[in-house]
Amino acid sequence: MITIKQIAELCGVSRGTVDRVINGRGKVKEEKRRLILKTMEEFGYRPNPAARALVTQQRGILVGVVISASEIDFFEPVIAALKKSADYYQRVGLLVRWKLLKGYHAEEQADAIAALRKAGATAIIINPISEPAVLQALEDCIQGGIFVIALNNDFASKASHVYVGSDYTAGGRTAAALLEKIAPQPIRAGIAYSGARMLGHIHRIDGFRARLEKVPDAMVVAVSKNDDDPIKAYDETLEMLAAHPEINAIFIATSGGARGVCQALVKKHCEDRITVVSFDTIPAIQEAMQKGIIDAAIYQHPRRQGQIAMQLAYDHLIGGSDPMREQYLVQNEIRLTENL
Repeated sequence: MITIKQIAELCGVSRGTVDRVINGRGKVKEEKRRLILKTMEEFGYRPNPAARALVTQQRGILVGVVISASEIDFFEPVIAALKKSADYYQRVGLLVRWKLLKGYHAEEQADAIAALRKAGATAIIINPISEPAVLQALEDCIQGGIFVIALNNDFASKASHVYVGSDYTAGGRTAAALLEKIAPQPIRAGIAYSGARMLGHIHRIDGFRARLEKVPDAMVVAVSKNDDDPIKAYDETLEMLAAHPEINAIFIATSGGARGVCQALVKKHCEDRITVVSFDTIPAIQEAMQKGIIDAAIYQHPRRQGQIAMQLAYDHLIGGSDPMREQYLVQNEIRLTENL
């Protein structure tokens, strides 16, 4: 098999330059980087994982994890899975630095990305906020050779990165199809969601609207934004119900505000006449399902998402293998009280 030395000779560069390309660290001119990668592919070069692991144990490779709104119950199993995998890979020198943020604040997330770059992170796992400062920071990371994994929520960019999470559009369609089967007709739906800062949530609502249009005489009559805040969700849902008493179905598109939505339904004594479909099975949603407030939930395997993300970081940085695809999608599954 071809060696690093031979690749360097064929490309007219130093062995150090080839090493930087293989390990995704340091700056290499894009033209040279492409030539090296092309040569590696042509000659079937594959880094030796065992040898890489030995080197990694000596110097360590840093992965940064940035999770905004980490206080939301949904992210508890995601973070637990990330930490469990990180503890396992630490034995071969994979180091992880955590940036677990509160709420959705673009400036804080951009600052966290900058801090990880300064610390020498060669990969970043992040649930990105769709704001210019964050998008630019991620573009800069990718251009600088940092491996970026978008976890649970993707971001709009042509720059090479990997997404791990559910198919949000398909999830929205599934919710609408569920309501078609279990809600009273004609459907007059209200939507509760966090806001436009998460690209996936917008795709989920787009999928819901598109599928509901196929249901005769069904329509979305109101949309409330709650920032995944239970108190705000409670107030917004009360206002939505007061303004639209015809609502007979609600789609809770994100789970952060689910408790507030359900409390508002109970306050208005309309939990029995309004059919509710939600996302995720956090404790508040399970409790509401057991009480008959929420009729069905769509589960998106949060623990599996965390496992896949850290596995991809390990495979790329230590195993030397590029991702096989740009998206690693987990299955959307319908959950009822009987299969919680």
